[in-house]
Amino acid sequence: MKTLRKRLTVTLLLTLLLTWAAVFLCQQYAMNEARTGIRDQTLVDSANQTILSLRRGLLDERPDERFKLPPSSHFRGERTTVQIWSLADRRLALRSPESPAQPLNPHFDDGFRDSVIHGEIWRVYSLSDASGQVQVQLARADSVLRAETVAAFKRGLVIVTALFLLLAAATWIVVRQAFRPVNQAGEAILRRAPFDLAPLPLDRLPGELHPYVQSINALLLRLQAAMDHERRFLADAAHELRTPLAARSAQTEVLLQRIAGTPAADAALPLRAVAQRTARLAEQLLDQARMDAASESGADFGPVALDTLVVLLVRDCEAAAARKRQRIQLDVQACGARGDMDTLGVLVRNLLDNALRYTPEGGQIAVACGPGEGGGAWLRVADDGPGIAPAERARVFDRFYRAPGANGGGSGIGLSLVAQIAARHGAVVAFAPGLNGRGVGLTVTFPGNFAPA
Repeated sequence: MKTLRKRLTVTLLLTLLLTWAAVFLCQQYAMNEARTGIRDQTLVDSANQTILSLRRGLLDERPDERFKLPPSSHFRGERTTVQIWSLADRRLALRSPESPAQPLNPHFDDGFRDSVIHGEIWRVYSLSDASGQVQVQLARADSVLRAETVAAFKRGLVIVTALFLLLAAATWIVVRQAFRPVNQAGEAILRRAPFDLAPLPLDRLPGELHPYVQSINALLLRLQAAMDHERRFLADAAHELRTPLAARSAQTEVLLQRIAGTPAADAALPLRAVAQRTARLAEQLLDQARMDAASESGADFGPVALDTLVVLLVRDCEAAAARKRQRIQLDVQACGARGDMDTLGVLVRNLLDNALRYTPEGGQIAVACGPGEGGGAWLRVADDGPGIAPAERARVFDRFYRAPGANGGGSGIGLSLVAQIAARHGAVVAFAPGLNGRGVGLTVTFPGNFAPA
């Protein structure tokens, strides 16, 4: 997936490359034309000097009396050649040693012309004297100009490439710096707590992004209002239901005591189970509301004596275990975890309630905790109940999910609360073996020195 930064960088670099290439080619063309003009002007000046330096009677002298032209030293050592022709009889009067016997310009017209000499292209300039009797022909090999042009092109290409790379690096740095506020805003969002719906700050963000961020902030405000409304409704409903449900449970117990030993007692037992389940559901909904409120407010985390907390909650569960003739084995070692006392209490209580609820009468429950690695701690609750099928274990932490065939009367919220509280404390919940080859165990491992986001 291409990001806006990549697209912007690529677009700028392509534009820069095309512009740079166009400027470079235009510059090379202009420089080549200038070099050609300079060479041509040099040929013109040399021809004029040669015409002016010819002595009178040159054409009447015998060949053995004529002087020989030395090799040309013009054009900074380039290959050049000179011929002096008698126009009356098209006779070669003088020539430089490297000059061929045939005319450099067989048309004998004044001016510039390109001629092929020994299979090579030469630039020829011809100039006649005022009387029209003598013509000077000077030629220069085009290979020299081409070699200079190629060398100049290579030098320019190296310089242009180096400058382009510097500009590309500068462009990448500038674009990266321009997008730094956007990246910082994204990182700040990732570091937020799950229930942190505070508006995103607009400072340091580019003005083009303000409408989008403002729209997100408006959405966050609406989401915050909806969550607050849902949380208040959940807390109020659970709180309002606690009293009548507790009264209903008490009345059910009184009724069962009065009709004990009668045929109606068996018919009233399901009524007690429903009352207990409804009361537990209301209690767990209230726990959920409290945990959400604590998560949103960012309750301060501090050291919690996990072993003391476990002992207190196990003592609270002993009466319920005694009613089902269940045995609770307690094995605690001094250990602590960093977190919120209230929500950790909800976690331990739900683990114990889940074990008590699904372990049959006369069953056994083992509760243990101890210090972990790096200053952390671990908590394990295991039973010898029916257990949880491996295929169902991935879903038991979903809210309101109950495994098929579960007869414990649970509401499907307990383990969901356990998973949420563990995640808030940076802890890991894992399945462990049950007792006596049956049942299931749950282990919660708390890290050391955990700091909430």
